[in-house]
Amino acid sequence: MHIKSVVLLFRLFWLFIVRRVLGRGLLASPAARLSAGMLLVAAFAGFNVLSYVVIRQYLGGTGLLEPVLQVANASVGFWVLIAYTLIRVLFMKADELLKLSFNLPVTNKERTMAFALFESSIVLLMTVFVFGAFSISTVLIEGTDYIPKVLVSIWFPAISTYLLLSLGYYLLERALQALRIARLRGLLVPMVLALGLVVTFPQTNEQSSQIAENYVFGREYNAPGLLYAKLQGDVGIWFSTLVLLATSAAIIPAIVAIAPRNYVPMRRFFVFLPSRLAGSKFGVYVLVLFRSFETMVAVSFIIIYSVFAWLEHLVLPPYALALITFQGVYAFSNSEPLRRMVTYPGRTVANYLRLMGSQGVLLMVVGIPVITISVGQGVSFEACLPVLGFCLSNILISTLVGIAFPPEKGNPFTVIIGVLLTMIVVMIVTLGLNVFNFDPIISSAIFAALNLLVVFYSILGMRRMERIARHEVAA
Repeated sequence: MHIKSVVLLFRLFWLFIVRRVLGRGLLASPAARLSAGMLLVAAFAGFNVLSYVVIRQYLGGTGLLEPVLQVANASVGFWVLIAYTLIRVLFMKADELLKLSFNLPVTNKERTMAFALFESSIVLLMTVFVFGAFSISTVLIEGTDYIPKVLVSIWFPAISTYLLLSLGYYLLERALQALRIARLRGLLVPMVLALGLVVTFPQTNEQSSQIAENYVFGREYNAPGLLYAKLQGDVGIWFSTLVLLATSAAIIPAIVAIAPRNYVPMRRFFVFLPSRLAGSKFGVYVLVLFRSFETMVAVSFIIIYSVFAWLEHLVLPPYALALITFQGVYAFSNSEPLRRMVTYPGRTVANYLRLMGSQGVLLMVVGIPVITISVGQGVSFEACLPVLGFCLSNILISTLVGIAFPPEKGNPFTVIIGVLLTMIVVMIVTLGLNVFNFDPIISSAIFAALNLLVVFYSILGMRRMERIARHEVAA
């Protein structure tokens, strides 16, 4: 394997993101790109300020940051697994991005390693965004003496966990190839990761409780996940760093060695529901949504969570239903070939209603059994209604994200940026409504008006994208 080829491919993937992906949809406008960048920077700064104020108010000078860091250390593996699952599911869709390199003189192992490097760089950006605020605030409040403690409690375990998960993923991919079911990895890998989340969640909670209990009774608590912190406390930060480098030096070559040598295309759609539904335009949209592997993945996650909640006797509203509503991000791009066909071009408003209608059918098909299970566990039906309202609103928003930031060639970058920007805007609006403390009826009216605005801009954006596809206007 040639390192130079890996680096060149890594640069190619980022070049594609910068030149092509940022040149479509809402991000095609320089003003929109500048606004999005400023919004992200402002959001990160806001998270830092909020984190600083909360930690200073509740933990500053109390000596409680030590056990809080231990709890963070115990849970960092679970959060990294969540981030890895999210990234892995998104990158499963990015198979077409990988195909950009098929005509280049590189081996499949070099291609896989370059893509893994590209994936790691995005994970690093996300990790800085998620853990950066807590780390910076802790150091600002407690001083530079806490830098080693933050490193060994959060960043070192995060790096090792990520490398171990990557090694596990490539081992699983090798096993699927050996069993000749590698084409189904888009469905099987997320299911394995979901099972991992189900297994680690109770353990993480148990560890956090034990840390709190031991702190109260003045006992020392040790666990394998706290190894770096233990070494830093007993020997020093340099020895912890040495252990991190040694373990990374052992795992990274293992990842390179185990990475598949052959590329196996992934199955993007599953034959599900009768094909005669294609006799109607709405039926075609239903088939496109129900047969996509993203829908299968989301439904699998919901089933696994529902079984877990039933076994663990979790009496919570069916929040997991929200997973199915994120299919709206891909609804527009997955159905785009339909609108290029002579038979199915249709009017923009009608096409938008078909997009929404098909997602409504999916929500109903999945929602009825899930809500029935929740009610059977003791959750009142009234408590499920707000979740349904949120799901309906999220379908509108995620569809707008998919239109404004179309995930060309299944790339995950625009999806991540789109979802991040949308979450920031939604949080700002929600925070504003809470600050003004409006009457519930007025708040509902404002939410309804905002949803109508989302519908309006979705149709507007969809019409423009269709005109671009017909070469009526410039991109």
